[in-house]
Amino acid sequence: MEIHFQQANAGNYLAASRGKAQIDYLVIHFTANDGDTAKNNADYFTRENISTSAHYFVDENEVWQSVRDADIAWHCGTKGTYFHPYCRNANSIGIELCSRMQDGKYYFRSGTVDQAVQLVRTLMARYGIAPDHVVRHYDVTHKNCPAPFVENAAAWQDFKRRLTEEVDDMTADEVKQLIEQSKTVYTTAAAVPDWGRATVDKLVRKGWLQGEEKGNLNLPEEMLRVLVINDRAGIYGD
Repeated sequence: MEIHFQQANAGNYLAASRGKAQIDYLVIHFTANDGDTAKNNADYFTRENISTSAHYFVDENEVWQSVRDADIAWHCGTKGTYFHPYCRNANSIGIELCSRMQDGKYYFRSGTVDQAVQLVRTLMARYGIAPDHVVRHYDVTHKNCPAPFVENAAAWQDFKRRLTEEVDDMTADEVKQLIEQSKTVYTTAAAVPDWGRATVDKLVRKGWLQGEEKGNLNLPEEMLRVLVINDRAGIYGD
């Protein structure tokens, strides 16, 4: 699974540098739009300052990350009553599924659900999150979100069943491989987080980092970290 990254506007999340032990829940949402894409949403949260956000956006074709896992997205808070005793913004990751509408009802395309299952089980393996800690926004605040999984309880149970069955059947090597397949990839210099931006700008300026056609850097986060380390060691000069 390829995960694209585009940093949200700084006004939409809280920089926190959470450790793995502090991430204990995955909260499923829906975008409440008709025919939007993961990229549409990433663009919107980069452009607008609305004091809300999610970590990931999923459609049938792509996954875009808008907030780093270590930072706190504002996705399941409330000014009213919490109905979940523990799940909050501070200890969770928010995942938005792009929706469609038919006959006045929201629904998810099957490909979107498939992508979400793969993303969620990857995050479960990465952070040691149990299936019962994968919840709906509804379970936290009783908001009708994600509507296709609130109004159709069987669809939610099927989603949860797929998580349990597929995770339970995976060997340790398969879990490791799944995590390795889930890569954050930066497509443009503007998408690179602050800690790597100066290095990328330098390498692009020198012509050493050109990427693919149409300016797509296709730069995995693991490679970015290597480049930054080399830059800090003075290998690339001024």
